[in-house]
Amino acid sequence: MGILRWIQAGNSLRLKLTLSVFMMTLPLVVMLLYNNFYSIQVVREQVAQSYKSSLNHSMNLIDNDLNNIDAYMNTIAGATSELSALSVADSDDDYFLTKAYLFNKLMKDIAMFHLIESFFVYVENRADYMNVSSISLSLDETELIQNYIVDNLVRTRDFPKGTITKRWQNAEIGPNHYFIDIVQTGDVYIGAWVRSDALVSALQSLNVEDGGSVVIATDQNQPITNMEWIAEEGIELPSDSAEYILSGTNEQYLIVSANSMRGSFKIHALIPDKSILKNLPYLQKLIWLITIVAIVFIPLGFYFMIHSFLVPVGRLLLTMKKIRNGDWGTRVDMKKTSREFQILGFSFNAMMDEIQRLRVNVYEEQINKQQEELQRLQLQINPHFFLNSLNIVYNLAKVKKYDVIMDMTMALIRYFRYLFRSNTRFVRLRDEIAHTKDYLEIQALRFPDKLDWEISIPDYLADLPVPPLILQIFVENSIKYAINTDRSTHIQVQAGYADENGSKALLQVRDSGKGFDENVLDDLNAGRSLYNDRGERTGIWNVQRRLKLLYQGEASIIFDNDPVSGGAVVKILLPADQAKEEQHEL
Repeated sequence: MGILRWIQAGNSLRLKLTLSVFMMTLPLVVMLLYNNFYSIQVVREQVAQSYKSSLNHSMNLIDNDLNNIDAYMNTIAGATSELSALSVADSDDDYFLTKAYLFNKLMKDIAMFHLIESFFVYVENRADYMNVSSISLSLDETELIQNYIVDNLVRTRDFPKGTITKRWQNAEIGPNHYFIDIVQTGDVYIGAWVRSDALVSALQSLNVEDGGSVVIATDQNQPITNMEWIAEEGIELPSDSAEYILSGTNEQYLIVSANSMRGSFKIHALIPDKSILKNLPYLQKLIWLITIVAIVFIPLGFYFMIHSFLVPVGRLLLTMKKIRNGDWGTRVDMKKTSREFQILGFSFNAMMDEIQRLRVNVYEEQINKQQEELQRLQLQINPHFFLNSLNIVYNLAKVKKYDVIMDMTMALIRYFRYLFRSNTRFVRLRDEIAHTKDYLEIQALRFPDKLDWEISIPDYLADLPVPPLILQIFVENSIKYAINTDRSTHIQVQAGYADENGSKALLQVRDSGKGFDENVLDDLNAGRSLYNDRGERTGIWNVQRRLKLLYQGEASIIFDNDPVSGGAVVKILLPADQAKEEQHEL
C-alpha cells in the first residue's frame, strides 16, 4: 500500500511541475543573486558621476562664452557712440559711413568668439537690418532669421531685458533652432545668434559612447536636437538635472543633465546602458557562466515539463478546438499521462457524452418551437381588415355593383388563400408581389381616388425566395398611417441587389405620407418592440421576429424617412445566396 501511494505521488502533476521549475530556476537564482545587481548599480553611478563632471565643465565653458558675447554687446551699446549715431544721423551719407564702420568692427571682433555665428544690428526708425556673419548663409536662411528677429522679437519687445541672467532665448526658425541675445539702446538693437548645432559641436569633447548622443533641450524639457531619434527610442528626458535616470523603450540609456545659467536650455548626455556594462569583465564571465548553465539545465527542465504537462494539455486543447469547430464526436486520449490528467480526460469525455445527448434533445426541441412560432406568426390575421372587407362587399351589394363585388370577392379569395399557407416558410417574390397587389386592390375599393401605387420588380429577382407577407405588412402600415382625406397617397414597392456582387437583395416600400415619428424611428432601428393601443405587438415585430428565426441574424430592416417627400421608407436586406438555397422548399 505504501509503495502504491509513493508511485501515485511520483506520478502527480504537482510534483512534476515543482521539479521542473526547480531544475530550471535554482541554478539561475543562485548565480544571479550573487553580486549581480549591486555591481551593475555601482558601475552606473560611477559612469554617471564621470559624465556629470564632464558635462558641467563643458556647460561652464559654453556659459562663459555666451556671457562674454553678452558683455561685448553691452559694451558696444553703452561705451561707444556708433549705435546711437545710427539713429541720429543727419544724412544718408553719415548713416552709411557709421554703418560701414560698425560692420567692419563687428566683422573683425567676431573672430574673438568661437561660439558665435552671427551679429546683427537693427535700426528701427530706418527699418534697416544689418547681418555680420562668420559663416556662409543662404539667402533664404538669412531672410528667415531677419524676419523672425524683426517681427517676433524687436517689434513685440519679446526678449529679456535688464539684468536677467538667462538672456539667450531659444527660437525655432524654419527647420533649425537658434539661441538669440538682443541688447537695446534707444531705437537701435544689437544682437547675436548661434545655432543649436553649433552648441552640440562644442560638446564633442564629452566622447559619448557609440550609439549615444548629446541632446539640447529647452527649459521646458522639449528636445531641439536629435528629436526624431529621441521619439523613435521612446526616451523621456529628466526634468531634474541633479540625478541620472534610465530611459528608452527600444534600448535603455543612462541620462545625465546640466542646466545653462546664461541661456534657456539644458544639455543631456545619453549613454547606452549596454556600452556601460560591456566594460565589466567580471559581469561578462558571469553572463557566460549563466549561459552555459542555462544550456544544460533549461532544456532538461523543458523536456520534462513538455512531456509531463504541455503534451496532455495540448491534447485537451486540440480536442476542445475540434469540438468548437463542430466535431462533437471527438474525445481526448489521456493514456500514459499523469494521474490528474487521466481523471481529467475521463471526466471530460463523460461530460461531452452527456452534453452531446442534451444538445441533440435541445436542438430538436428548438426546431419544433421555431416551426410552431413561424406557423403562429404567419397565421396572425388582422380582424379589422377582415371586417372592413366584408363591410365593403355589403355596401357594394346595396348599390348593386355586382361586377365590383365579383372582383372584390376574387381578390379576397386570393388574399386569404395566400394568407393560410401556414406550412410554407418561403414563397417566390412574384407570389408575394401578386398578394400585395390583391391587398392594394382591396384597399383601393375602400379608399376610392385616395390610393395609387407603383411596383417595380426585376425579372432576375422574380423567383427569389422570401418569407410570406414580408411586403404586405409594410404596405398595410403605409395605408394605415399615410392615407388622409386631403390628398392621394402614393405607395412604391421596389426590389434589386444591394451590392455589385449580388450577395444581398434589397426590398423597399415607400409612401408619400408624413413618415415615422423620430422616437418611433429610433425604437424601430434599435430593434425595440412597438405595441398598439391594445397592448399587442405590431406587424413590424412579426416580420422582424420571422427574419431572425429564418436567417439567424443575416437579414435586417432599416427604417427611415425620405429626405425629399418626408414619407416613410422601409428597406429590407436579405442574403440572396442563402435565399437561393431555400428554393428547394418552393
